Amino acid sequence: MVLVNIRDESIDGDLHSIPTVHLNVPEATTVRDYAATGKATATLTRGGTGSATYPQVTGFSSRGPSLAGNGDLLKPDITAPGATILAAVAPPGNHGRDFDFYSGTSMATPHIAGLAALYFSEHPTWSPMSIKSAMMTTASPTKTSDGKNSDDVFAQGAGEVEARTMLRPGLVYDSTERDWLAYLEGVGIDTRTGTKAIDPSDLNYPSIAIGELFGTQTVTRTVTATSAGTYRAEVDLPGIKAKVSPSVLHFSHAGQKRTFTVKLDVTTARAGAVDTGSLTWTSGRTTVRSPIVVTPQSVHAPAEVKGTGTDGENTYSVTPATDTFVATAYGPVSSPLTKGTLTGTGEIYYEAAVPAGTKASQISVHFDLADGNIGGVVWGRMFDGALRDVAFADLDSSGTATINLPQPDAEKIFVAVVALDETGTGESVTPYTYQANNITENSPATGTVTVAPGRARVTPGAPIDLTAAWSGVPSDARSTAWIEYSNGAGTFLTLN
Repeated sequence: MVLVNIRDESIDGDLHSIPTVHLNVPEATTVRDYAATGKATATLTRGGTGSATYPQVTGFSSRGPSLAGNGDLLKPDITAPGATILAAVAPPGNHGRDFDFYSGTSMATPHIAGLAALYFSEHPTWSPMSIKSAMMTTASPTKTSDGKNSDDVFAQGAGEVEARTMLRPGLVYDSTERDWLAYLEGVGIDTRTGTKAIDPSDLNYPSIAIGELFGTQTVTRTVTATSAGTYRAEVDLPGIKAKVSPSVLHFSHAGQKRTFTVKLDVTTARAGAVDTGSLTWTSGRTTVRSPIVVTPQSVHAPAEVKGTGTDGENTYSVTPATDTFVATAYGPVSSPLTKGTLTGTGEIYYEAAVPAGTKASQISVHFDLADGNIGGVVWGRMFDGALRDVAFADLDSSGTATINLPQPDAEKIFVAVVALDETGTGESVTPYTYQANNITENSPATGTVTVAPGRARVTPGAPIDLTAAWSGVPSDARSTAWIEYSNGAGTFLTLN
C-alpha cells in the first residue's frame, strides 16, 4: 500500500497490516496524480538507502513561542528523540502487543528524565535547574530537511540533548524558587510572597529571550563554574549590536559565581521579525552556548489608520525607539476589483500572489449581505502546495474583511470567500468584491500620499504626531498606502 498525505503532515512510523510506503507532500501529490492515470505501475526495490537526515523535529511537534510570558522566556527548552520510539506498552490497549512504536512528548520526556537521573548519580547535590542548564548549553542543533543545521529555536529550543557532553558543561545557569517567584511577579502574577519583581528577560535562564526589543535592552545573568577556567564571550545575532560586560570571566575553582550583562541594540534587524542567534562562552575545548531570540521594534505605531474621501488627512501618534525618526509614504495602490456572487452556502477560492520586494500587502473582501446571510473570509499561506497558518478575517461594520500583511515574503496567499445562508432555502445570493493591493517601492500610484514629518530628531520613548495626507485617490474603490519607519516597521493607511 502507498499511503499519501494530501497536505503537509508527519510520516512517523506506524504498524500496518500490510507492507506500506508512506509519503508526504509534495512527493505524495506527484505519486497520487500518477496513480490516477490509466497505465500507472509501481515496483518495489531494495530499501534502507534513503537520504533522510537526522535528527529533525517532526511536523507534529508543538512550536513556540510561548504566549504566557510575552516572549520573554524561550520555549521549548530542548529536544530529545520522540518519533517512532519502540517502547514497552500495555497489551490490553495495544492489540495484545508487548511493544509498539509511540511518538510524542511522552516519548521524548523519558529520554530527558533518564539522562537527568544519570546526572544525579554523578552530581547528587545539584539543583534541577543546574542540570537543565547543563543539558541546554551542551545541546547540538537539529537538522533541516536538506541536512543543514536548524536555527528554528521555536521548534528545537537549545537543540538536541547530548548525553556525552552534558556531564561536562563548564558553566551552569542556576535559579532558585525565589528567582522564579520574582519572574512570576515580573509577568504580572501576584505571588503574595513579597518577592520583588524582575524583568522577565532577567530570569537566570540558560537562554535569552526578549519578546519586544524596543531599541535597546540589557539583560543580566549569573553563571556558576563546574571547574576552573577562563571563558571568553561571543555573540552571534544578525542585525543586533551586542556588548557583553565583562566579556572575559575567570574562575579559579569550581562553585565560583560570576555575573555579567548583555546589552542589545537594534541596528539593521527587521522590525517585528523574530531574530535568533546565540551567546557562547569558550574556554579551551569547552563551549557553553545559550540560544538568543529577540523581536526587534523600532517604533510603537498603530498597525492601521483609515481615511475616507478623495482628499484628506489623518493625524496619529507614534513612539520612536531611537533619537532619529524617519517616515516614508509608499503608494497608494488601488488594484482592479473582482466582483462575484455566492449562492446559498457557496465558496470561492483565490490565490493572491505576493511579488518579491513587496513592502506591504492588503487583501480585502467586501460583502453586500442580505438579511439572513453571513459572509466570511478564511485565509492562509501556501508552502509547497500545503496550506499553513490558517486564520479567519473578521468583518467590520461595513461588511469588509481585511487581511493586512506587513513586510511579506514573496509567497502565495490562499483566500476562501464563503457565505452561509441562514434562511435555509439555499437560494440566497451574496454579492462580494475582492481586491489585492501589493505595495512596492515603485508601485504605480493611484493618487498621492505624503507623511509629515518625514524626518525629525526626537526623544526615544516619547510620542510624536504624524500626519498622513492623501489626494486624488478613487472614491469608489479601496486604496492602500504604506507608511514605513526604520527597519521596515510601518502602518497601513487604508482609504475608502
